[in-house]
Amino acid sequence: MTLTKISILIGLALSVGVTNANAGFFDDVKNKLKSESKKEVKKKPASVSNVATPSLAGGPDKSLTSMTSCTSFKPENITIGKSGTYTFQKGFSKEKRTGLINRKSGTLTNSCILPSLQSREIAYMEVDTKKYKALGNSNDWSMQCVKSANPGAGAVGDTEPKSEYPYTVNYLSGKAMLLHCGNSEGIEECAEGSNSNRSGKWKKKLQSKGKTMLSVLANTSTLAPQQGEKLYCQYYNQTSGKSLFAFEYLRLQK
Repeated sequence: MTLTKISILIGLALSVGVTNANAGFFDDVKNKLKSESKKEVKKKPASVSNVATPSLAGGPDKSLTSMTSCTSFKPENITIGKSGTYTFQKGFSKEKRTGLINRKSGTLTNSCILPSLQSREIAYMEVDTKKYKALGNSNDWSMQCVKSANPGAGAVGDTEPKSEYPYTVNYLSGKAMLLHCGNSEGIEECAEGSNSNRSGKWKKKLQSKGKTMLSVLANTSTLAPQQGEKLYCQYYNQTSGKSLFAFEYLRLQK
């Protein structure tokens, strides 16, 4: 065998040896990276699961309610529920409508504090129309909310869009309260007809009593932490410096 051929064979042997050595090195690196990645995946769920969802038991803390000064007149006929589907029979057919379901009566504490609301719950109430209007129009009222755990940080509305907290007090329409007769909720106060007809009947009923309906939704938020957080809100009148009502609710992720 010539010297040239011997040199070529030695070169090939060395090349194969280096390649195999590199392959072994990179295999070791890959295995270590996979091992560390699995450890990180295992760590993350544990840290999330250790954080509990805040409890509404006992209502808002006195340090929060003491910041609310109530108006001289109070909300009445307070009803807590959720927006959902109910059914009723029409001949052989079973029809569906949406309204306030799973209803329960609510009472005020500390003059104007509503029951605390779970996420997506709704509070319905009625107020004296003349007294309510005497305090001004919608521009004189605003919903102010703070984080219960850190009220000193100020109103969330100063840094968050209105869509992230319950800024409106007109979430429900009359049809949601006056369900179709024969409803699966077993609510006896009912009416026949379309949604608009039932809304009109509910409005007339309130007008005859001199009442105005208000309703708020404990809405979800894109800004809420994964475990949720409690917000304390008051419906504040800028002219009088007093609030018609206040409540605490659990804000969960949207």
